[in-house]
Amino acid sequence: MVPLVRNAAQLCLIFFLFTSLLTSCGSDEEIPSAAPAPSFAPPSQQALTVEGFVVKPQTIERTLQATGSLLANESVPIQFERNGRLEKLYFQEATFVKAGQLLAEIDDSELQAQKKKFEVNLDLAEKQAARGKELVAIQAMSQEEYDRLLNSIESIKADLALNAVQLEKSKIYAPFSGVLGLRQVSEGAYIGPSDVIVDLYQINPIKLEFDVPERYLPEMKSGLELTFTVVGQNTPYQAKVYAIGTELNPDTRTVKVRALANNAQQILKPGQFAKVNLVTSVTNQAVMIPTDAIVPILDGKQVFIARKGSAEAITVLTGDRRNAYIEVLNGIQIGDTVIVSGLMSVVNGSKIVINRFVQP
Repeated sequence: MVPLVRNAAQLCLIFFLFTSLLTSCGSDEEIPSAAPAPSFAPPSQQALTVEGFVVKPQTIERTLQATGSLLANESVPIQFERNGRLEKLYFQEATFVKAGQLLAEIDDSELQAQKKKFEVNLDLAEKQAARGKELVAIQAMSQEEYDRLLNSIESIKADLALNAVQLEKSKIYAPFSGVLGLRQVSEGAYIGPSDVIVDLYQINPIKLEFDVPERYLPEMKSGLELTFTVVGQNTPYQAKVYAIGTELNPDTRTVKVRALANNAQQILKPGQFAKVNLVTSVTNQAVMIPTDAIVPILDGKQVFIARKGSAEAITVLTGDRRNAYIEVLNGIQIGDTVIVSGLMSVVNGSKIVINRFVQP
């Protein structure tokens, strides 16, 4: 019991001394007040440092990229119109031939024999008719018999004319100047009208055929110039549109367009794949700004322009893209200054300071 009382007395003494010490300190010095918190201006009053771009008029070409194929300007399979044994070929494969040049002929010995027979018969009929004319004059032959002799002459002449046509069909000539393909038959083969001997191509000029999407139809017109390249060659070739299809493909919603290209060196070949670049229109006063200036928003795109030290948000529509620049179709005028940096912090009405202008 005694130790507990002693401990309690000691604790009371310690508490009394500590309280007295605090009181004496408070009487000598005044406890300093807390330092005031630093003040910051609202963000809306802070000028943001940004970069600007002054809009200048630019000329841009609107182009269409498409793929197509090269076609011969003219092409035809060389075939005989009648049956017969192929007698002779007068050409070398893959060579140039002129219009009217003899290419091949089939055996015409039977037709030649028929021709000789008809000529003999005609000579005989003409002599009989001459004699009949004399007999009619002396009334030794009726007019009816004489008319039959004359009809016989006309019949033989008709046979000769038909024979001449058949003989002409025994030879085949190039219908136009061009380059031959590879022959598909050999001399001595028995052929008919369905057998192709060789194909003939006119490849200068050469045709280019490609498909154009429906939305570009209003801009398609005869005379438009274009460039194209073919596989394995980096050199662009020039061509000019000469025909536009009249019917859309219902599956692809495209229309076929054809152009002509010079091929004097005959480097281009029918069937080659081509990449087409067609200028559909030219805009001389286009508004082009850096793509970094475009800010996506919920219902479209917007751009901030600098007006009297503040940022003004403008909702815009965009057009064609050219590398790091994009066309703006509305809301921005030539001479406006577009903000191109710090856009994460800029809002409509923000105070701004332009420290640098970006050059196009």
